[in-house]
Amino acid sequence: MKKIALLMAALSFLACGCKSHKSAVVNAAPQFQPDEVWVLTAIRDKAVTYAEGQRICTIVINPEAGTFNGCSGCNRYFGNFKDLGKGKIELSDYNGTKMACPENFMALERSYMQQLHKVDGYELGAYTLELKQGDKVVLTFAKQEEDKK
Repeated sequence: MKKIALLMAALSFLACGCKSHKSAVVNAAPQFQPDEVWVLTAIRDKAVTYAEGQRICTIVINPEAGTFNGCSGCNRYFGNFKDLGKGKIELSDYNGTKMACPENFMALERSYMQQLHKVDGYELGAYTLELKQGDKVVLTFAKQEEDKK
């Protein structure tokens, strides 16, 4: 009787161990998080350099709300986001603020927004986001580090 009880306890332990391991790997692929800020690092593989005092270009994609927003170096922008599946997306209904900034800020903003309007796909990693036009990467982002308080 002790052997049967011991055997049952061992089988229960193994079954529980396998079940919890299986559930730990279900969501291994990165997914957009509504509060995740992505910082622009390159436009068409050319590293972005920010001028002193310039705001960094960012994008936040909220798939639950179907929206995206961010900063384009001078102005704030926003629009609608739709995940079409298999790495394809649609960004539409762009709008934003219309503040004037120094010309070098505006030059980066124009370049960034021109490329953002061309985006029809993406590749999301744990710490990188590439926005694509067809199979070409047009905008590269790095995940913004959270402030350590």
